[in-house]
Amino acid sequence: MQKSGASATQMVFILAGGKSSRMGRDKASLLLGSRTFLERITIQARELGLPVITISEDDLPGRGPVGGIETAYKRFQFENALFLSCDSPLISTDLLRKILQHRRGKPLFVRDGGRAGFPFALPRNALGEIERLSDAGPCSLQDLSEHLKAAYLDLLESERWQLLNVNTPEDYRRAQRVWAETRKSDAVLEVRGLSIRRGKTELVASLSWKVSKGQHWVVLGANGCGKTSLFSSLLGYVTPTKGDIFVLGEEFGDSDWPALRKKVGLVSSTVRQLMAESEPAWITVASGKYAVIDFWGTPKPKDKSQALELLRLTECEYLAERPWAVLSQGERQRVLIGRALMTDPALLILDEPCAGLDPAAREHFLQFLERLGRKSNAPSIVLVTHHVEEVVPVFTHALLLKAGEKLAEGPVAKMLTSERLTDTFGTKMQVRRAGDRYSLRVTLEAKVII
Repeated sequence: MQKSGASATQMVFILAGGKSSRMGRDKASLLLGSRTFLERITIQARELGLPVITISEDDLPGRGPVGGIETAYKRFQFENALFLSCDSPLISTDLLRKILQHRRGKPLFVRDGGRAGFPFALPRNALGEIERLSDAGPCSLQDLSEHLKAAYLDLLESERWQLLNVNTPEDYRRAQRVWAETRKSDAVLEVRGLSIRRGKTELVASLSWKVSKGQHWVVLGANGCGKTSLFSSLLGYVTPTKGDIFVLGEEFGDSDWPALRKKVGLVSSTVRQLMAESEPAWITVASGKYAVIDFWGTPKPKDKSQALELLRLTECEYLAERPWAVLSQGERQRVLIGRALMTDPALLILDEPCAGLDPAAREHFLQFLERLGRKSNAPSIVLVTHHVEEVVPVFTHALLLKAGEKLAEGPVAKMLTSERLTDTFGTKMQVRRAGDRYSLRVTLEAKVII
């Protein structure tokens, strides 16, 4: 086979191999969670930002792993290459990056238990020695590493689980147990290394964030900082480019996300604008159970009872029979919170809920949020806003976003400072605190206008 005309300084090759007699099928097609071994390894490799090539069939069969290595050399042009195997599905991007950075341009093998194995890095100039060794017959990776006088990378004890080599059914069961353990999250909401890219624009960049049970967060940032993209991905409306999302310990892509989405209550201006004007408030609340807008049909008696109880909880039971068209903006927001609580969510996301409220209505609404968040069975609340004045004492933590990146996170008192908000909004800010409430003053530089 002729070499590819494409050339790259560095490439990643995944040797998929063939059918395993012990496993009874190709290892590449074995499942880990909802994805195959090959898919899992490919996801980790692509995060390196290098070309990733799968070698499924060797040009030189019967020569063991060296046959796959030599096939990669014969098919593609490259200066340095990283070789992975579908035998080791638990490998992480961090470990792969560590290998690439350790000794570029020279043979480097990872060593576990005194033996060389996958993954390993080889330069282009190793081909001659590989061919000479291959011509002598099948050989092990240990033989190859010794023949090339390669360097070895000994892993930390905390990293060695990633080298688990799946050769038997017991190995497979162990890999599944290890995978499940590493994917656990005890958070109400957690994102790990989340990135969202559309074309050449990175809307969210490598964001990690965790909301634990009992915490209430405020998310602050200027227009275009990535808030909308972030929360659209959390609800499954936007697919991340990379990274992981967990809600209530369930991972996006490995769970029934439409069902899990019902455990997340959302109140936003988009939802508010879609409600039918003639719909009574109690039906608006009850429709939250079915995740539909402009509900047709008759809710069940128990749904009505629950909706009326939620209207009482949101302190607006007197609105039960009033149509949407005659509700004030503040009343609508409370009704929508009742609607969001209809599925008993563990997480309540409020996307700029005070937009359009007059000062009095806004303060009434914020005091209602304070009381709601203090209840013993309250969901974790995440408030997305531009205004520090809306941060009532119930909020424990703040996340500051800027240009798609996490600028800072931590307890509210440490985040809402003049220095941090000046950096967040790119304009000189002066934050004042009176008791448990905050206010903000924007200080503009004097300019001469002619």
